[in-house]
Amino acid sequence: MLAILIGLGITVYGNSLHALAAAVLQRYGSSHGLFVPFISGYLVWLRLDKIKGISPKDAPLLGGTIIAAGVGLLIIGHNNEGIALPVLSFLLIAAGLILVLFGSQMLKEIGFPLFFLSAMIPLPDAAYKQIAEWMRHATTWGSVSLVKLLGVPLHRDGFNIFISDLHLYVDFSCSGIRYLLSYLVFGVAYAFRFKQTFKGHVLVIIGALLLSIVGGILRLSVIFSTGHYLGPIMVEHGPHVMLSWSVFTVLLVSVILIDRYVSGGRGQGSGVR
Repeated sequence: MLAILIGLGITVYGNSLHALAAAVLQRYGSSHGLFVPFISGYLVWLRLDKIKGISPKDAPLLGGTIIAAGVGLLIIGHNNEGIALPVLSFLLIAAGLILVLFGSQMLKEIGFPLFFLSAMIPLPDAAYKQIAEWMRHATTWGSVSLVKLLGVPLHRDGFNIFISDLHLYVDFSCSGIRYLLSYLVFGVAYAFRFKQTFKGHVLVIIGALLLSIVGGILRLSVIFSTGHYLGPIMVEHGPHVMLSWSVFTVLLVSVILIDRYVSGGRGQGSGVR
């Protein structure tokens, strides 16, 4: 199976997979993509004992049907721009091969980690720009309001921010969309790992959306405030990136720890997790 997938990945899907890797490494619409294979690998590792205990029972009919669907998706993808359809086609063919060779029980165990890899696919440009524009409005308004409450002298003209002698501009890349996509991806994986109910899954996704907005606001607020109090060096590329990663990581870890604490408390008190 690996030989078939490697061969297809080098030949038929070579251009699409190369474009996907470039998008991930260059952070073009998929800055979170670098973490996705590691998360998928971790989710498979958690199920390793179950996977080892599965007795292969091939399902050639169902597997062949899914492979045919993958081939059809590839044909459609060749007539359209973008890499989404070819990459999804590759994942479908991988799922079909698992069914043909190992059976439905195996796919049940590793199906989510397999298709979770599709989270690396960048959004279409039009959708990315539309979401980024909405996020840019929300995070700029929120951060300006918060920083003014903290007493920082600030003037806003659209997306132009004037603080003392600093003139900053909130571009698409500063909109918070990277936070949005990253928190959603981590949220989906977290819900799969720790939540057993549909309600729990939905609440995690809603929480990830809200967290991305809060994170984007805090990120810009920290950059504006440090630029004012510590000087222009704090808005240069290096400190800018460091502050962005710091806010992202602190928020993500804090929310996970709070949720695990609350979930643990409910589990002990009611027997329901």
